[in-house]
Amino acid sequence: MNYSLISLEILVIAAGLGLLLVDLWTPPELKRKLGYVAAGAVGLILFASLGFGADEPQFAFGGMYVMDGLALFFKRLFLLAALLVLLLSVEFADRIEAGIAEFYALILFALSGMMMAASANDFSLLFVSGELITVAFYILTSFQRRHLASLEAGVKYLILGGLSSAFLVYGIALIFGTTGKLNFTELAAVAPDFAN
Repeated sequence: MNYSLISLEILVIAAGLGLLLVDLWTPPELKRKLGYVAAGAVGLILFASLGFGADEPQFAFGGMYVMDGLALFFKRLFLLAALLVLLLSVEFADRIEAGIAEFYALILFALSGMMMAASANDFSLLFVSGELITVAFYILTSFQRRHLASLEAGVKYLILGGLSSAFLVYGIALIFGTTGKLNFTELAAVAPDFAN
């Protein structure tokens, strides 16, 4: 186990949980500004990611998680995108009647799923991180509970997401049934045997 490889994801999850705790003691008139706190935390994590180097791939969790140059690039890209989304969502915060800290925290939890997906080297980790992303997005889509269009979009997204997850699991089951492997590195090694 090399927990230092997942330190960026741990920091993002800790920022989301910390934001929920800070919300308990924040006066209602200042809750909108929590978006700037979340954006600042993501900015610090992005800055910390610049200290990471990935000259050669490093693995964790029995080869399910890989940290290489490509994964690090996408982690930084997702962090930058989340930073911009959080800054833009502060302007949108006036339309949300309640639970603004939860709104920002869900963005951070979806970000942690994206970062895990960038390093997934196994179908099981890819599926779990994908579900973390989509569950957060289901809630974010229907976050404005008083608006019928928001609730309708959330239900439609839930149905389509459930259907696509079922297709993904079916495809993973076919691959595992054929090769007996879920790890991408192991699948690449045995793929030529099944190409003919």
